[in-house]
Amino acid sequence: MNNWSEANKYTLYGAAFGACFPVFSILFLFLVQGFGGADTLVEIIRQAHTNLLLYVIDTAPLFLGLAARCAGVRQDRIRFFANSLEQQVHDKTESLRTALEESREANELISYMADHDTLTALLNRRRFQDTLDNWMQYAARYHRLGTLLFIDLDKFKFINDSYGHKAGDHYLVSTATLLSKTLRTTDILARWGGDEFVAFLPETAGPQAHYVANKVLAAFAQASFSIDGEAFQPSISIGLASVPEHTRDMHELVMYADAAMYEAKKAGRGCWRVYGGSPPEIEHIQAHLQWEARIRRALNNDQFLLLYQPLLNLRTDLTDGYEALLRMEDSAGQLISPGLFLESAERANLSSIIDVMVIRKAVRRLAPLEKLHPGIWVSVNLSTKTIQDKNLASQIEAVLQEYPGQTNSIRFEISETTVLQNLGAVRNIAAQIKAFGCSLILDDFGMGSASMHYLDGLPIDMVKIHPTLIRDLTDKSKTQGFVKNLTEMLHGFHLKVAAKSVENPQLLELLRTLGIDYAQGFAVGRPLESIEQITEAPNTLQA
Repeated sequence: MNNWSEANKYTLYGAAFGACFPVFSILFLFLVQGFGGADTLVEIIRQAHTNLLLYVIDTAPLFLGLAARCAGVRQDRIRFFANSLEQQVHDKTESLRTALEESREANELISYMADHDTLTALLNRRRFQDTLDNWMQYAARYHRLGTLLFIDLDKFKFINDSYGHKAGDHYLVSTATLLSKTLRTTDILARWGGDEFVAFLPETAGPQAHYVANKVLAAFAQASFSIDGEAFQPSISIGLASVPEHTRDMHELVMYADAAMYEAKKAGRGCWRVYGGSPPEIEHIQAHLQWEARIRRALNNDQFLLLYQPLLNLRTDLTDGYEALLRMEDSAGQLISPGLFLESAERANLSSIIDVMVIRKAVRRLAPLEKLHPGIWVSVNLSTKTIQDKNLASQIEAVLQEYPGQTNSIRFEISETTVLQNLGAVRNIAAQIKAFGCSLILDDFGMGSASMHYLDGLPIDMVKIHPTLIRDLTDKSKTQGFVKNLTEMLHGFHLKVAAKSVENPQLLELLRTLGIDYAQGFAVGRPLESIEQITEAPNTLQA
């Protein structure tokens, strides 16, 4: 009975009730006329065949059954609709719950990637600085102590140059793993950048900090890393600076530990030194402070200028794209290469200010040229520190609003190293840059250990191949095959491909053969201060 539909149930109940109805009606008439015996009952039944009312009563089971079935069908439909609605609500609820769970996991992943180095999975520089700054405030309030270890890999450049970037990345990951295993769970370990690591030891100073430094050195002395099947003995140099012994300021603490680390390198590497305010240490710090002062003065006096190096479109032989290269002008009017001051700018937290200034200068220069040269564009470089600046997107948007109509003309370059170290932050800013309508260029591509896996997740439009691969093209046929396959793969991602450091004009035809879209280097054009000078010059590099 439980499996019956409501229509069947209602029909059965209606028919049963209808069948009983005439019987009870006849009995009722029998009672009304009195108990006249069997003859009276027989007479009443006989009259049922001639009495119209009793005919109506006789047909009651049929009509009641039909009415009951109609009611049952309606009830079935109501129940079906209710069940269907309940299922839809359940499905939608499950879908919403799944979406919320996926969103939560995605947000957790984005948050994790924003705080961690992509290659080593350690805390990144920005997150470490935030953590250290909070701890310094706590230490100042409650009179606590701590020690910073500034750790630098010895011979990293040799490994990188001799065995390639993949081996260098393996060295970095192995170092991070060994440091994590050796340091205490209460210590805060991070990758500072490049081949540098930092570790803060809370509630630790003096002999206790020295013990930890010796423990780390001993772990590296006993370790052996395998690089291309060869055993390699890792080595590190460590600088120590303590709170409050040396300073209560976070930036000074890092500066002092860094200076002590350089003293450890001078002492023969594979050792540690405590900051002691020695003349070499002070000289090292003063050099950074002097550069910081010069940088701030150049910012205030507008002594930064941009040079523009053209990119030749190998399909059209036109130079419609340019890279903005930063230079600083000294008091004598000489131009200073960024390699001399960018590290100090980064340590002084001036990278973001400089990069935004570069963006503004480039957009300002482009504004009057875009009408004269439709399709012209300029790319500017974003440093690792700038990528980590949470205010970068709003600052870029402010510049674009100041010079409307330039979103298609300005492009942003981010190096592969920056992507690998800060994938979460890069994805975040890249999405915002694309939302503004600007294009994104991946610079120095092809030497990382995981170059391809993140391409699908980044909204990039162009890739510049690492100069090392381009320089080897004319001498090494294997490199040519690699670059050709790499170019075809990048084209499969619908990306334009550019070659950097093209110094030989004869290389241009080879680049065309390999399918590369753009060429940049002295063979195409030297950096010049005026874009007008470049755009108006005739192109002498016709194929």
